[in-house]
Amino acid sequence: MRRRDVLIDLGLVAVAALDGVLGLYTTDPLDLALTLIGAAGLLLRRKIPLLSLALALPALFLTGGPIASVIALYTVASTTGMVWLIVATAVTFLGLGLSWDSFTSVNEHVLALVYATMTSGGAVALGRLRRNQSRLSASLDELRRARADENRRVAREAVAEERAHLAREMHDVVSHQVSLITVQAGALMVRTNDPEVAETADTIRTLASTTLAELRQMLLVLRADGPEAAPLGPQPTLSHLDEILHPADLEVDARIDLREGLPPATQRAVYRTIQEGLTNVRKHAPGSRVTVTATSTDTGGVQVVLRNAASPARRPDPAPTARLGHLGLSERAHMLGGSFRAGPLADGGYEIDLRLPGS
Repeated sequence: MRRRDVLIDLGLVAVAALDGVLGLYTTDPLDLALTLIGAAGLLLRRKIPLLSLALALPALFLTGGPIASVIALYTVASTTGMVWLIVATAVTFLGLGLSWDSFTSVNEHVLALVYATMTSGGAVALGRLRRNQSRLSASLDELRRARADENRRVAREAVAEERAHLAREMHDVVSHQVSLITVQAGALMVRTNDPEVAETADTIRTLASTTLAELRQMLLVLRADGPEAAPLGPQPTLSHLDEILHPADLEVDARIDLREGLPPATQRAVYRTIQEGLTNVRKHAPGSRVTVTATSTDTGGVQVVLRNAASPARRPDPAPTARLGHLGLSERAHMLGGSFRAGPLADGGYEIDLRLPGS
């Protein structure tokens, strides 16, 4: 029960007991006791309204004190069904009508009936009004919840529509350009007589084809919605490291010494870190030697260090980048409870350091 409700009930008990304490309707100790019992019964009106009224009726019939019984009748009207309300109203009406000391004339009979009708009827009217107000409030809350659910549904539909639009735009722009790169690299590999150029063109074609396949898989996920969502393809694990540790365009010295049974999330973090590091070397330090070390720590964790020397050739214009690769690796590491650090070395090289705790 809220503090406000408790204070209201205590105030009503005090008002109902006031006529007994001040002697407004009481003439002896029994009348006082019945009045106080009826007043105390109001403490039960929220949980057991009929009992609260029953405790107030003796004081109404014997002393004429109406306060506790009228308050209890109001509570009965606001909480119970029609059958019990009719019974409670009839009994209270009778008690209020008989509370007049004498009936010496027709006018007094009429006044008693009017008094009983207005008093009990007013309590019932206010109680039913309160009951209807509570029902309307509950209906309003339900409407608000339904409206909130509808707004969330509309928002989800808008997000799904925007995802589909984004997927279409990516397919029309990015996928087309990557496909052209694949075709042009394949044509260059066929036409050239230079083995090194052919090898480079083949590497470009392979990387572009892999990128295109991953892009299309991502577009399927973006365009899907609900239970028919396209499933993600197999995620990379440590068994896929050989595919990226022996590229034709880089000299990589790798030492992989990781324990068996690493969690899939940890394996993906190791793979993505090495993949991102090698991609950055291609973009910013082509031709440099790369050292990759991935080892298990004494505590069961993982440490991955990817270090490249300064580029032996003139550094080309950097490729366009959103600079989100390292941010994604850092977020992935922190989600797994580890750390990620990347930065230049004194000799002009660059180092990436990933550390993940044991499971």
